[in-house]
Amino acid sequence: MTLVARLAMLITLVYFTFGWALLWIFAFLGEAEMLADTFDLPLDMAVPPAMAICFGMAMMWPALISLGLGFWELDRILMLRDPQDFARMGAHLRRCAYAFFGFWVLNAMNVALQPVVLSAHLPPELRPEVTYIDIDIDVVFLALAAVFMAISRSLKQAQDIADENSQFL
Repeated sequence: MTLVARLAMLITLVYFTFGWALLWIFAFLGEAEMLADTFDLPLDMAVPPAMAICFGMAMMWPALISLGLGFWELDRILMLRDPQDFARMGAHLRRCAYAFFGFWVLNAMNVALQPVVLSAHLPPELRPEVTYIDIDIDVVFLALAAVFMAISRSLKQAQDIADENSQFL
């Protein structure tokens, strides 16, 4: 089961990394269709300036790093030797929750800001409307962050109870 969990985390991280990297590589090569389709820009738009493409690439990395940190914290939980170490498990889960929340926020910023940056060179009538909060599949990470935060608090309470019980023995 541990192997399946690790594979799922790896596949998810590779999916996001490869998808975003492919998007920006094609933009650098002069193919703007994939970029336009992703950000709901006009399909026949010219390739954005190099600075806009560099800005887009720079914005994707913090989100990917945040996702990677969340998965790393989950992996640390899988590597725990003592299944009764609720304090460490809760700490890893809390950091994972913060990382997943960070991924969701940063990804939402990417989706909201990229169309503005990438269409700045277009005439105002061709620029798309800006959607500030885009509910997409990545909202799963927001839900997981909330659940993991609640579980981490429960694990802290469980550790306090376990410590109190050990004093009686």
